[in-house]
Amino acid sequence: MSSKINVSKTLIRNNDGEFLIVKKSSDYGWKADKWELPGGKMEEAEDRFEAAKREIRSEANMEIDDLENVVRMEIEADETVNCFVLYTDSFSGEVELSEEHQDYRWISRDEAREVDWHRDAGYIIPVVENLEYYLERNN
Repeated sequence: MSSKINVSKTLIRNNDGEFLIVKKSSDYGWKADKWELPGGKMEEAEDRFEAAKREIRSEANMEIDDLENVVRMEIEADETVNCFVLYTDSFSGEVELSEEHQDYRWISRDEAREVDWHRDAGYIIPVVENLEYYLERNN
């Protein structure tokens, strides 16, 4: 039986309607040089909102607020990943990447299918394409 990892990822949308994505550094194995949403593993006794704020601060040097639940997905690979996807358009600061990532982009909804996501990150395509549906469903 595989272990379970809890992860919090965040869709951050800017005033132009674009979403922030980050590219893993070259020394991250199968994730190397591939794109993903900012976020990461939740620490013990941390909820998904706290994890999202900590991870965005750590990975991109930004502060985020007004987080909304979007969807929870379970991804089965070597380990089972319980992934919480959150959304915000409330953020401050300019993107300043940590060593974990080598690049960032703001992408439009239409560009989501063209991104070279790592194998566990492509789940985000239908979420980006149908974000309003998910947000309405959760309110």
